[in-house]
Amino acid sequence: MASQSEKINKLEKDILLIKKDIEIIKTNHLKHIETDLSMIKKVMWSVGFLVFSNLLAIIISITY
Repeated sequence: MASQSEKINKLEKDILLIKKDIEIIKTNHLKHIETDLSMIKKVMWSVGFLVFSNLLAIIISITY
């Protein structure tokens, strides 16, 4: 059976590992996610503009 100090040491090591993982996520992965979302937004705006311009072209061709 593990003593209290051994359990506390194990918990402290686990906490340090979790802190390290969180720091890696904050510094690296969030930047990549932000870049991907920015690219997706640009694509969505482009598609929206194309759909809107096609809709206008259809309306103009119907009215004349």
